[in-house]
Amino acid sequence: MGLNNDVLVGGRKFHVQTNYSEANKRVVSNVFNEGQVIESNEVPINGDLSTDNIRNRMNEVHQELITELEVLYYIYEKVKTVRHAPSSNKLGLLFLKRNLLDESIDQFKLALEIDPNYHEVYANLGKALMIADSYEKAIDVLKEGAEKVPNFADIQNYLGIAYLHQKNFNEATKHLQKAINLNPNYIGAHYHLGISFLALMTSQNGQPGEEIHQKAMEHLKLAAERMVDRQLPSFKRIMELVSQESYQEAVEEFLKTKPREALAHFTNVENEFYLKFMYGGKGKDDTFIGEYVQKLRDIIEEHPNYADVRNSLGVANLIQCRNLFLKSLEEFRTALKINPNFKKAEKNLKLAENDGKGFLILLRAILK
Repeated sequence: MGLNNDVLVGGRKFHVQTNYSEANKRVVSNVFNEGQVIESNEVPINGDLSTDNIRNRMNEVHQELITELEVLYYIYEKVKTVRHAPSSNKLGLLFLKRNLLDESIDQFKLALEIDPNYHEVYANLGKALMIADSYEKAIDVLKEGAEKVPNFADIQNYLGIAYLHQKNFNEATKHLQKAINLNPNYIGAHYHLGISFLALMTSQNGQPGEEIHQKAMEHLKLAAERMVDRQLPSFKRIMELVSQESYQEAVEEFLKTKPREALAHFTNVENEFYLKFMYGGKGKDDTFIGEYVQKLRDIIEEHPNYADVRNSLGVANLIQCRNLFLKSLEEFRTALKINPNFKKAEKNLKLAENDGKGFLILLRAILK
């Protein structure tokens, strides 16, 4: 059993394919762009394994992915009109996750046009340009960001990666060392600095010697021990080559790969929720908000020390409070419709309307 559809949206033609895996008892659905999978969803079939039930579930999952694409591009057009830099940045990250580079770069540029001091976007735009093989443009963008925010470790890290791929190993080492000076726990920067030292050590005009070898091993060992939740391209293979002392091959393997650092799962979850909540008509969908809260709790259970996730859960709890507050207002109003002389309901409604304004202003300020 299988479903196949071409979907025209956002000026692109996507292919959506859904199948049932009898061995795993799962519906597997994929979205393809130019032959590359950009989105996947796997849903287990529990209980009723009749052909009709499987077909119905396949149709649901298939249509959900098509709808997700349509909503993504609906939000894309809406965010262009609204001109809100944080929304453009979040949307750019979602497009980047799907390797839709034109849309991603477009959104990051829009965010900087709206707010030229939005330092996080310089790092994101630099990363997207590198993935698009535009290293010189990436360096220009990242250097501009570094001038505005010299103490932002991500920009220094991405500058180091860009210079690595340009084989300017001295500049790469300088920027990666600065990233670590700014944030000694930046494990990705330790990994890249280790590669940069290996590149210096093995390059024709490099600085061979025990000291530089020791520095390379020191940073790579730290990366191997502490790399958490990052699926860097060829990381496992590169570390195997390093352990075999095949340093030249390790550097070549690194330079062959796209400089794509995997976006953290919780970042994608938060960005998708925010955009659908703000622009996708999900603001009053209790099920949608509840599922988001549960996803955050699941992430916290696995990674209890992620400050970003704790912050996102705090915001989500406030949103749930907001929806309950609005429901309470409706109940007070309904009580007064039923009995216009119900003084207690009248008092409660006035108190809630007056005192609740501050809460709604607070939530709007947090979501801005």
